[in-house]
Amino acid sequence: MSNYWKPILGIAAIVFAPVLAPALLGGIGVAATAGAVAVASAGIVLVGASLVGSSTGDAMGSAVDQVSVEGYSGAKLQTTKSNTSPVPIIYGEHKIGGNIIWQHTGAHKNSNNTTNGYNRDYWAIMILADHEINSLQNVFSGETTMTGTSNQGFETEYVHVRYNAFSTSARNVQNNIWIHDTNGSTCSGSDSDLSFSSAVIPANVAFLAIHQVFDGENTKNTGLEAITVKVQGKKIRTITNATTISSSLTYSTNPAEILLDLLGTGLGVADADIDIATFYAAKTAATAAGFTCHLALIQQANIQSIIADVLATCRGKIFHSESKWKFKIDTKSQSVVDTLTSDDVMGNSLSMSMAGSNNIANKMILKYINPADEYLSAQVVKEDSTLQTYDGRVVTKTLDIKGINNATHANKLCEIALNSLRYSEDASGNRVKQTPLAISFATSVKNAHLEVGDVISLNHTLLDRVRQFLILATATDQSGVIQISAREYCETHFKNASASYLI
Repeated sequence: MSNYWKPILGIAAIVFAPVLAPALLGGIGVAATAGAVAVASAGIVLVGASLVGSSTGDAMGSAVDQVSVEGYSGAKLQTTKSNTSPVPIIYGEHKIGGNIIWQHTGAHKNSNNTTNGYNRDYWAIMILADHEINSLQNVFSGETTMTGTSNQGFETEYVHVRYNAFSTSARNVQNNIWIHDTNGSTCSGSDSDLSFSSAVIPANVAFLAIHQVFDGENTKNTGLEAITVKVQGKKIRTITNATTISSSLTYSTNPAEILLDLLGTGLGVADADIDIATFYAAKTAATAAGFTCHLALIQQANIQSIIADVLATCRGKIFHSESKWKFKIDTKSQSVVDTLTSDDVMGNSLSMSMAGSNNIANKMILKYINPADEYLSAQVVKEDSTLQTYDGRVVTKTLDIKGINNATHANKLCEIALNSLRYSEDASGNRVKQTPLAISFATSVKNAHLEVGDVISLNHTLLDRVRQFLILATATDQSGVIQISAREYCETHFKNASASYLI
């Protein structure tokens, strides 16, 4: 694990909240596995049936269950100057301000190597990321897009920047700064007159070497410009097929591959503990649906919230079952894994409920990040006038998803979320204004093969007809009784009002 993961992830305090029973460590119908114990022994406690599961929301386990509701203002990512701030980790595409770890000023020298009036030179080293960056797309001085030069350089009249790619070795500041040359237009080389030869840039980071000229008396360039960059971020391992994870690193915005990287580099989960087939199926489903993930991790956060942000971009769930970490996406046209009858439900254990008053939203707002507006927060709105008339009022629910950066993606998830809260379907598959059922029941070890993300059919005397349900959580007690929580699975959730598929 990189040295920079700990301050980013806040690993010393990671505890995953229980989904069903706190006594079940990593349990989906199984006892604690070697993989789960290994992770726990590293100072990370995993509790509950899933890593990020249905406890996020209410019994519906629908829209709220599938997205992060952690607030995100969409404020500009600012440049910081700190020797204690975490080093950013960037997945996908983002505009960021890095962290300046070293800075120095001195009298500006002209072409004759003499002091040039009141002008001053400013040098800085700005750390961009704790990893190799796939592509540095633009560098900005304030609001100005800087002009690219040779040797990964960028410049304006008073500002000069050089991009330094990832290196496994520490580097000396003096050999990596830019020095203003005699014509005043480019920077290169090093300067023996500058007395900071002992300053060292850490290994395993991508950084900018910055030079600015500012005027202490005249009206030109009286201050320093903030430097920001637009990047395609971290290269990660990709999932080649249902059995293979690549050894090489490639740029990817697929949520399944980003999640795989978080598990491996962030939590130290070995490939042997990954159910590659489920991750590959999720990757394929995310690609087909147009789901991508773009996250800039710039502040300390626990791994649970980061993973929740990834899951939010694709309606995903991650859980531990059969000694493996598995990942599934809630999507259209899922096959029924098994059909259960009243005989499979123990005693009077079947309970059914519908959404409470806090979940009768008829207007859904989904916030996302808009690259066209300085990566500030934007929103899409889906409201249903039919439901508003039916309810007699407008009820709004707002969802915040950090990892989405385009309106098309946001619109799809927004409408699916609203549908999942308010619509069910009749026996013919037609959309009806009926809140989907949430159920829980106990069953025997006969159904131990069922797991999170499976779709089952339930034919029970308490139901008006055979209905399909998506399993949200399972837990097994000491006697082998399995408790299953599920919500109604309806194909209409993935369709618009005209019955066309959204994904």
